[in-house]
Amino acid sequence: AHSVPFAPFVSREIVRPIVRAKGFARSPIQMAWVPDPAGAAQIVALITDYMNPMANQREMLNKLEQCARFPDFNNYLTHVLTSDEDAQRREDVRQSAGLLLKNNLKSSWTTTMTEDSRVYVKMTLMKALGHHSRLIRTTAGTCVALIVRSGGVESWGELYAALAQALEGGDETTRDGALDALYKTCEEVNGRLDVTVPGLPDSPAGILIPKLFALFQAPSAKVRQQSVGVVNMIAPCWPENHYALLDTYLQGLFALANDSDNDVRRLVCSGLVMLIHICPEKLAPNLREIITYMLDRQGDEDKDVAMESCEFWGAFCEADLGDDYVQILREYTPRLIPVLLTNMAYQEDDEEVIQAEDDEVNANRPDRDQDIKPTFRDTKDKGAQEQEEDGQDDEDDFVWNLRKSSANGLDILSNVFGDELLPLMLPVVEARLAQSRWEIRESAVLALGAIAEGCTTGLLPYLPQLIGFLMPMLDDARPLVRSTTCWTLSRYSRWVVQCARPSRDGETTMAQQQGMDQLNSITTALCRKCLDHNKHVQAAACGAVATLLSEAHDTLAPWTETVVQTLSQALKMYQRKNLRNLYDALQMLAENIGPSLEDARHAAALLPLMLQRWETANEADPELFHLLECITAVVIGLGQASKDFAAGIFSKCIAALTTMLQRRTQVERGEIPAEEYAIDVVICALDLISGVCEGLGTSIEPLVAQAPLRDIVLAACVDSAPGVRRSAFALLGDLSRSCPNQVMPSLQQFMDLIVAQLQPQNIISINMSVCNNASWAAGELAVRTPAQALQLFVAPLAQCMVQILDMRMVNRSLGENAAITLGRLAMVCPDDLQGGLSHMMTSWCGALRRLRDGVEKEDGFKGLVALVQKNPNAGVGALASLLEAIASWRGCRNEELARQMGELVVGYKQHVGGDAWIKTLQHELEPGVARKLSETYGV
Repeated sequence: AHSVPFAPFVSREIVRPIVRAKGFARSPIQMAWVPDPAGAAQIVALITDYMNPMANQREMLNKLEQCARFPDFNNYLTHVLTSDEDAQRREDVRQSAGLLLKNNLKSSWTTTMTEDSRVYVKMTLMKALGHHSRLIRTTAGTCVALIVRSGGVESWGELYAALAQALEGGDETTRDGALDALYKTCEEVNGRLDVTVPGLPDSPAGILIPKLFALFQAPSAKVRQQSVGVVNMIAPCWPENHYALLDTYLQGLFALANDSDNDVRRLVCSGLVMLIHICPEKLAPNLREIITYMLDRQGDEDKDVAMESCEFWGAFCEADLGDDYVQILREYTPRLIPVLLTNMAYQEDDEEVIQAEDDEVNANRPDRDQDIKPTFRDTKDKGAQEQEEDGQDDEDDFVWNLRKSSANGLDILSNVFGDELLPLMLPVVEARLAQSRWEIRESAVLALGAIAEGCTTGLLPYLPQLIGFLMPMLDDARPLVRSTTCWTLSRYSRWVVQCARPSRDGETTMAQQQGMDQLNSITTALCRKCLDHNKHVQAAACGAVATLLSEAHDTLAPWTETVVQTLSQALKMYQRKNLRNLYDALQMLAENIGPSLEDARHAAALLPLMLQRWETANEADPELFHLLECITAVVIGLGQASKDFAAGIFSKCIAALTTMLQRRTQVERGEIPAEEYAIDVVICALDLISGVCEGLGTSIEPLVAQAPLRDIVLAACVDSAPGVRRSAFALLGDLSRSCPNQVMPSLQQFMDLIVAQLQPQNIISINMSVCNNASWAAGELAVRTPAQALQLFVAPLAQCMVQILDMRMVNRSLGENAAITLGRLAMVCPDDLQGGLSHMMTSWCGALRRLRDGVEKEDGFKGLVALVQKNPNAGVGALASLLEAIASWRGCRNEELARQMGELVVGYKQHVGGDAWIKTLQHELEPGVARKLSETYGV
């Protein structure tokens, strides 16, 4: 009966005063909107149908989305949620109306809603916070919080006055609704209630905090939980004019320290952790008592309380307190360290234990969809400041618990107290390692890993014994002992690698040989564990190998064959769950081990298996994108050794891009749904072709010449998705380096696209990587374009670069790429730019000064020197900036450029005269800069 499209709402304009819920203040504002009963009934019917699992969910959702186009739809949803006019209306339907309202408000509150609608919704929801049904009032609280976030804390003064009154004088129901709404509001605005609100005598925080303090001793545990929880969220943004109330806050927490409710005790610990950050001086008089309390809570019967108290040690150390505070904590370390070690042990009923032991007996069971973690892919910018991706967390899940918190606390404590913890720790660790219970032994291994960074000096002399002791534990019968041992060994990889590296004179010493033996033992053992039958151990071993590769770089070259064969076997062996860990290890191999990977045997061991996975992958599988990123890195690492596979990879990418760009056109025409255009496939395919370019260099030109790649890149450069444009401009730069002749026929279009992308209005956060890669691509094109052809684009491109350099707080990578590209333009067409040198000298030199030594910095300076040589007077006004830039070199390898810079320095000294030169050195330059110029150039 309700399957017809939704009809327009009909509303009647009347004036009706707000009905006052007990405990909430009356508002002078009146609402001039009431619903049409038929419209409300139709909304209810649609939502009821939508909730029916047998209904066509997409059809119902489309009808609800059509309803959202009507200007008073949100009013109707508010009415359905809050009105008790129909006693038969189901509460779950009313709740669904409220959740739909919340989602609508996210996009419409500040854009399409009228002021009258906003007033109606706010006042109606505020009244509903006192509704007799907790489901209704908490759903209303969710919407209230969303409105505060959308409109700003300062936009709803009436709310805070009403909440304060409800907290102080409301009945149990009204107070619960107020606390729930306030808690959710603090979550939405990160506790930032210390703002000026028109019409209020104080900030919302200043008004509400005293009311909340009064509830700390409420009979109801739920009220105590909510009130302390809200104050804890407000605490980081405590109002300065109420600094004295921090004493009341602290006393309130002390009074609840031994509360019978577990959640209240947990929140007390959380509050004390917060206070050590924001006002440690308040805790100072009672610091010993607080430390004792936190130690006692470490043994609390409730694990959440114990975990929250454990956060105190890390917070204490990270608060960067004075030596007096640290000395007080030092007094308690003999008691604290054993407690942390005890809490680092697994419990038999821990989910991680259950999963690992289940994997032990069901090693070949296929992974399920729910076993696969959601994924987020990083992006890489091209040019001067290419960032290396951080290693990923190797844990199977991200659930924080007492065990992890204790290990983290021990790690942080070891970085504060260093080797002085060893006499306290090692006897306990040694005793625990001798225990028959595997959980105790595993916690001791974990502790050795936790202190690897902080206690290095004391442990380093015993590193061979430590490694020798850990090696047998890789074969322990329990999987979590094996996996934790992998992690602990990886924590010491930096020191092992340092011992294995040859001395500067190239001679092999006994210590270095011992280091190589240790490195061999660790590498071969971890590779063996990558092929463990247990998936948990596989993941830990892959993570450990990735860490080892990132630390060792080419020091691990002698073991390239071992690592390659291991990861090749893993490609055959691993199921879906651990593929991400395997891909990370492969990427670390490709990016770090160096030229030893450039071998056709290694390519044959890895690429066929990876390409086979690509061939059989589902287009919608998120793991496909990680696989393609991994193939990209491996192709780059293999270099010319990947040439036998390049044609197949290239053609598959071209086919995928052609298909997707055709679908994009169909989407734009409305012929197919938007989700049919898979943006991630386009990004990965573009990046993979970039990888082939980087790996093969000029050898890729025959492939590019036979494909419509130029047109594909042009189309991708105008895509609406920033990620696609980012990868397209990166590929443009790589093609310019590998086969510029294939780019030149479309030089005009590419340069126009770059200039358009780099207009000031486009240089915003969401486009930053796009702009960075466009700037970089412009420079790569410039140095490979004949001067006569480049002259057409020099002026607009240079203007873009100068505008970027002159921007305040510009992204560092973008600024540096702009400086390099400007230099490359000047290298090719100095006559076209020398006239404007004085206007860009200071900002250009500032960006060049921040560059690392290398080819890009050389190009930037070559252009700068070329312009200064043609227009030396332009450099006088920015002489200090020029000298600082020249002094930023650690050592320029380009002898001609180094000579030219020296001539510039000497020439300017003669040009400005002795007095002006001395004034510049003494008053405009840092002493270190002046000293370096004097030592390097004799000035």
